[in-house]
Amino acid sequence: MKLTVMVVALVLATLLFQNEWGKKQQTNSTQEDCSEDRFCSFDELRKEYKEGEDWEIVKSSDGDARWLVSAIHGGGIEETTSSLTEAVAGSNYPFYSFKGRLKANNFSNLHITSTRFDEPQALEMVANAKYHIAVHGASGEEPKTMIGGLDKELKKIVRKNLEENGFDVADAPEHLDGDHPENYVNKTKTERGVQLEITRAQREAFYKNDDISFSSRRDSSNETEEFKLYVESIQAAMKEYE
Repeated sequence: MKLTVMVVALVLATLLFQNEWGKKQQTNSTQEDCSEDRFCSFDELRKEYKEGEDWEIVKSSDGDARWLVSAIHGGGIEETTSSLTEAVAGSNYPFYSFKGRLKANNFSNLHITSTRFDEPQALEMVANAKYHIAVHGASGEEPKTMIGGLDKELKKIVRKNLEENGFDVADAPEHLDGDHPENYVNKTKTERGVQLEITRAQREAFYKNDDISFSSRRDSSNETEEFKLYVESIQAAMKEYE
């Protein structure tokens, strides 16, 4: 009898330890998720930086409400992503863009990782959409688009359309693959979306003289034919998916 009690106690103690260890690991994982960012939530960011001066939100609900095109790291955070987002959406699809407006160091100060991005208007828009294309910028000296997200069918169609127009597309590496259910790209009604990680070299090719500075990006006449072809490729994929 005593042996049985001891065994039961040992099992319970082991289960309790595993449960607490799991919670600790989960907490650590969550903390590490935003360890490279200055802020881990939008609430933290807005306490330090002012809307209209340091950052702004540009959005539209016009067009096919089933869709959302987004750039949560727009403006100077990941340059050209908001320009692409707004061009792809046009007047046919809803879009959301969070734009960094600091004179310098937008990425280091205003970047909130996709699994932590919780700006209320952004969350509302993505929750109302069935299909979602999230545009991001990545480093890279070769023109390339790395594609991720949980919408496998839409990924295939987007990739096909980009490649047919001469763009280099690859599967996103693990740290950029957008497959986490808490990633902003997947917070749709269908719990999936497509994330485009576009290298700096590719984004530079979207503007004359590879100039993606604010002064260049603010003038649409600086957009190259490659920019327009990229936009048309994404739009064609969206229409095909419908």
